Amino acid sequence: MTASLSLAALLLVLAACSHGSTAASGPTTTGATAETTGATAAPTGAAPAGSTGATPAASAPSTAVVNPTTGVPGSDLVPMQTPQGGEFASPSGNITCEVDYQRAGLTEVYCQTGTPPRSATMSTTGTYTTCTGEQCLGNAGEGTPTLAYGKATGVGPFRCESATTGVTCTASGKGFRISTSGIVAVSS
Repeated sequence: MTASLSLAALLLVLAACSHGSTAASGPTTTGATAETTGATAAPTGAAPAGSTGATPAASAPSTAVVNPTTGVPGSDLVPMQTPQGGEFASPSGNITCEVDYQRAGLTEVYCQTGTPPRSATMSTTGTYTTCTGEQCLGNAGEGTPTLAYGKATGVGPFRCESATTGVTCTASGKGFRISTSGIVAVSS
């Protein structure tokens, strides 16, 4: 099996995975504070047999990502694993996100914190739903690349930025910030 076939199989498995409940429970935070360093990493799942895991974002082929602010391709964005999206983790490992743009029928951003267990799922309009509890968590792919603090990535209308205060994801000028403190609405 070739590496590209293994990555394709991994992406199909990831797309088929359920991200948990999408029942809206509203924002659940009192403000964004620094993401806890040394926090327990989000659980990781096993890659399909023969898979080498995801390609690190820094070495992934360039994709035509449009900067949502200027409307032009964003050279400031770290490329995703494929032109349809991919995954990333925060440097602490406590936050993981998956960005899907017309990939296996999905077009959404899904982010979660392992501690405390919560998640958010966002559409292309920037609206999102939240979920709290272990049932809300998915498993990040083996070898999920880290998005360094101060860096951003995205595909299609989605843009996610990693910071010490958490991960902020937007589409259509609005979205959310997820951190150990909770999930709050943001606008760009």
